[in-house]
Amino acid sequence: MSIQSSVVFLPCSDIEATHRFYAEVMGLRLHQSQSGGLARIYDTGYGYWGFVEYKDGRPAALAGMTLSLNCESCEDVDRMHALVLSRGAPEVQPPRMHEKFAVYSSFVRDPDGRYVELQYIME
Repeated sequence: MSIQSSVVFLPCSDIEATHRFYAEVMGLRLHQSQSGGLARIYDTGYGYWGFVEYKDGRPAALAGMTLSLNCESCEDVDRMHALVLSRGAPEVQPPRMHEKFAVYSSFVRDPDGRYVELQYIME
């Protein structure tokens, strides 16, 4: 017995807006669509993020939630940040060194208000 991969599932308020953001803006590959498209799983390169449009009124985003994508260098953070901004991602913070951690990162927001971080871990 072994673990093959992992998926973190998150609720969203509008699966089509979420798909446009993660596939077209962030450039993640759609790995799988389930339940007539109400659940979609995206390949982050080292795991999967799943988003599900629930119709039961649950909140789509939790305050302070951050989804991080790791880049290979500070320059890659800069390039990816510029790319996702050019595709319409709302900027929260431009690329910079983190004050508390050895991380160079930037932040944008997804359609439900979650922070999406592009980061390079220096340690």
